[in-house]
Amino acid sequence: MHKTSEKIEKQKKVLTKAVLSSAKQLGLTLDQLAIVINLDSVETLNSLQLDPDSSQGELAIILIRIAISLDALTGGEAKWMQHFMKSPNKLTKGIPIKQIQTTQGLFSVLHLLEGLRAKL
Repeated sequence: MHKTSEKIEKQKKVLTKAVLSSAKQLGLTLDQLAIVINLDSVETLNSLQLDPDSSQGELAIILIRIAISLDALTGGEAKWMQHFMKSPNKLTKGIPIKQIQTTQGLFSVLHLLEGLRAKL
């Protein structure tokens, strides 16, 4: 049983580190990240331990998938990734960084990016 709890703790740390890295890559502020993954406050980010099986963990995984797809589409250029996120976009019908702050928008941007990536 001890091994299982260690594994779960490691998964939480890895997911937390990955979502923080993805948020930075996408140009999200900590306030925006807190909204995207449904946290009460930015202070919660300091002690963040995201469980992959929680609703917040699932939202974090979607954000990571967005970062991965956008990374592939831009050749890893953080400047272009952030430009995409912060600019009005005809394909998403809005500004992605604002759209991902709702669950529906998060899924919408994910599906668009993964669809574009599949066409590469």
